[in-house]
Amino acid sequence: MKKLGDLILPESTQWIDRYEWSPVAMETERTLAGTSVVWSQALSGGKPVTLVAEDGVTWYDLAVVEALMAMASQAGAVFPLRWGDEVFDVVFRHDEPPAVSFLPVWPHYERFIGTVKLVAG
Repeated sequence: MKKLGDLILPESTQWIDRYEWSPVAMETERTLAGTSVVWSQALSGGKPVTLVAEDGVTWYDLAVVEALMAMASQAGAVFPLRWGDEVFDVVFRHDEPPAVSFLPVWPHYERFIGTVKLVAG
């Protein structure tokens, strides 16, 4: 089951950046003598979660779109994201606007494709 808060998402919703995140931050610099200095630290949280309803794969109906937009309008709200057997606490990624974006599949038709940007804490 795929669920955000109390909202059940279509099973065909895709998490497109699920395997594009590393839990480690690293920075390297060279000293004037040419020696490499490396700093490395494990990260806790901050995993991007980008959910996509892609044309030909998934359409969201108007009720789902309005529910997602209402959730995104709650500043700082934390929602549980259930993805199969896993559960993550997420917030909407307002630092990369827009946090939610939807387009109708056809004009005046209440089926939408779009993107939901979240971040797991």
